[in-house]
Amino acid sequence: MFYRIVRALVTVFLKVFNSWEIEGKENIPKDGPVVLVGNHISNWDPLFMACSVDRVVHFMAKEEIFRFKLFKYVLTGLLCFPVKRGKVDRNALRIAAAYLENNEVLGMFPEGTRSKTSEMLPFQPGAAMFALRSNAVIVPVAMIGTRTSFPATIRGRVKVHIGTPLVYPEFKDAKTNNEDLIRVTEDMTESIRKML
Repeated sequence: MFYRIVRALVTVFLKVFNSWEIEGKENIPKDGPVVLVGNHISNWDPLFMACSVDRVVHFMAKEEIFRFKLFKYVLTGLLCFPVKRGKVDRNALRIAAAYLENNEVLGMFPEGTRSKTSEMLPFQPGAAMFALRSNAVIVPVAMIGTRTSFPATIRGRVKVHIGTPLVYPEFKDAKTNNEDLIRVTEDMTESIRKML
């Protein structure tokens, strides 16, 4: 309930301060596990991504933010969970895997950090790993213009382009190796690059 109320309020805020276009919303599966993967150019990206789809989206957020009680309360209410950056955080990995096993949606930015130039940084293989292990559908999302969102400008020009789902039935219930992860990661990267 808290998530949906906050998302509705944030959606209104984003619409008031931005010329915001969503394309490809029909590409989001109505059920089953989904990994949304997007390029990352602004702190607004998770909000625009979550407010562009009808399903609840779970995000990892850097552990440092959770040290502030107010932020921790709000982020937990928004179903975000902390991740320790710079090392393998097994607890965060377990949480993410559990959401997908429960047929929910995981939002990820495989670059791992914001691009300061808007040029895509190399994608890390984590999103591909989660998707293949859980037989989840991967949906690429191109974030365009989110850097212009308020307060950078009074009326930002933002487009969220939701691409065609990537599905890999050949990997269902099969062990994957590094080459498989590289292939899927490259597919995600190329799909988003074409939409930008």
